[in-house]
Amino acid sequence: MAIAQHLPPDLVALFADAVTRLEGRFASDPGRLADENQDVEVRRWLDVDGPLEWAGPGITADEWFFITTLYGEMNLAGQRTHIRALFPRFVAAANRDIRNMTPELVADWKLRSRWMKGRLCRMATVLRQRGMSMTEYVEHLRELERHATPANPMPALDAIIADHQATGWKTLSVFVRDCVGGNSFAIDSRVEKELVLHALSNNERTLVSLSLKLERNPRRVARMFYWAGGE
Repeated sequence: MAIAQHLPPDLVALFADAVTRLEGRFASDPGRLADENQDVEVRRWLDVDGPLEWAGPGITADEWFFITTLYGEMNLAGQRTHIRALFPRFVAAANRDIRNMTPELVADWKLRSRWMKGRLCRMATVLRQRGMSMTEYVEHLRELERHATPANPMPALDAIIADHQATGWKTLSVFVRDCVGGNSFAIDSRVEKELVLHALSNNERTLVSLSLKLERNPRRVARMFYWAGGE
């Protein structure tokens, strides 16, 4: 069972100061940080060279899992190029359905990180074994998240990490943040750069707990650190 973290007052104060400074920086552009705007923000980013063949006006759970898995260890331009190159194959070969992802289907796909094929196929296996669609799986994670407590602040993220037996989960954290709407604080090089600037730990659970301690939305705070780290 998870145990509520003890948050030293000086760490809380340090984090509060960082959040206050970042809130000042992003006060003129709150829409970029809002949970409800992430479909629009991500589609705007990916469709800059022409719209992808999305299933509808938003982003489906299957599409979210596919594109967040392909974020990988690249800069923004590299991520967009990678996703745009592979998304048409996801549509044509997998019918936009993560359950159709198999080792045979993706055998000749040129993904930029070796673990990506395994991540996509593992998700497909989990869904098929449970007789669930990706949408139903997301609802399952949201139901878990409704029972979040100070002692167990990230139940949705913990569950998907366990389902994937993942030792690295940055893209799972992004998926939980932007699709599921669960507590997470995805840490990549941009976020880490900003954390170092404020002398803060890069422990995701601690950062979520600190956000909740300040009565802030951890997803919104995480996005501030992300965008600040690249400015």
